Amino acid sequence: MSIAFENPPINEVVVSTYFNPQLSDFRGEHVGLFWEKIREDYPVARQQPPVGVGPDLVSDEVFPMPRYWFIADDDAKLIQIQKNAFMFNWRRRDNAYPRFHQDIKPTFDRYYDLFSRFLRTEIQMEDPAIDLCELTYVNVVERCAFWDGPQDTQDVIPSFSLLNPGVDTIVSPGFDCNYTYRVEDDLQISIGIRSGVMAQQADAPVLIFEIRARARLGQVTKSEADEWFERAHHSVLECFVGMTAQDIQERHWKPTEAVR
Repeated sequence: MSIAFENPPINEVVVSTYFNPQLSDFRGEHVGLFWEKIREDYPVARQQPPVGVGPDLVSDEVFPMPRYWFIADDDAKLIQIQKNAFMFNWRRRDNAYPRFHQDIKPTFDRYYDLFSRFLRTEIQMEDPAIDLCELTYVNVVERCAFWDGPQDTQDVIPSFSLLNPGVDTIVSPGFDCNYTYRVEDDLQISIGIRSGVMAQQADAPVLIFEIRARARLGQVTKSEADEWFERAHHSVLECFVGMTAQDIQERHWKPTEAVR
């Protein structure tokens, strides 16, 4: 059982799997064929540079395959594919957080399975061997009743403190702090806490804290990765509850009944 929140500050969730070996036989000409299978749900396609995580992306192609984005109509859901990775993002676009077990992980599973079937039937490839998994939650707090700028960060995250540089004229400092913890032999938690500004409003500060579970599992199956994601989600939620102020959780993010 775990707690849930009615109005959490979640801005983005990313479910990521990286393969080893990479999908050598999956080439640019296959991307369009796969897109046709999901185009009704994800009508926009874009190219991006590959993400540099996991095994090195070595390719014998004249023009190495980029990372592909497939974006849903609502711009909130995003599938990412590259030679060694399959990822699913949910991004807040004036929409409520849809919940990990009810929507995000089932959506990832649905399209991952579709991609695996495509590799088997269209390219005669075996199911990918999953080497590295990541589950990332990005939380964003905008200026509000309990946070007006970097100086108020300790009110949200009680264990956080700003460095005092001993210079009286410094006010409202910016910061970018990173911490890494080992939870289990196959589960590492990384926490990033930083200040920033809203993309289209430079004078509007935001507090961003990212919690990422990560593990190199070593060529496991999808079902083994699923078990890891379950533990990772529990640890990320436990970390969120443990590091943020209980009074803010209760008054502003509003915990609901425990959910399985």
